[in-house]
Amino acid sequence: MVLESLKNKFSKNNSVNFSEKQDSVKDLNAVIDFFKHIDDDVKKLLPELEKLKELEKERLVAEEGLLQINLETQIKTLENVLINYESLQNDTDINRIRMKKVTQFLLKNCSNAGLKDLVKEKKKDRSWKFNW
Repeated sequence: MVLESLKNKFSKNNSVNFSEKQDSVKDLNAVIDFFKHIDDDVKKLLPELEKLKELEKERLVAEEGLLQINLETQIKTLENVLINYESLQNDTDINRIRMKKVTQFLLKNCSNAGLKDLVKEKKKDRSWKFNW
């Protein structure tokens, strides 16, 4: 949905479609907000991951009757982890796209201001190309 909408703003060569008005401040505010609230996402994940770890330790010593209960509990716990992890990953992907838009818009502004050598240098930098 939102992720697909943002992805569609990039052409096949991964450059931003500048036909729409670029609002870098809005994008930067969204990224800042993401980082301000990332602890909330982590706080949801950590207890579930700890629970999953403990359940796995118990599984290693569980007797036959308890093994199935343990595994079913692990499945339910992992489902919660996957839901929250997917949400965090989607948010991260969206904000990566926002940062790429900000980066490309800044390079466009630098180029328009005559900073061609700086733009050329940054376009060679793998970080600026988002090749991590």
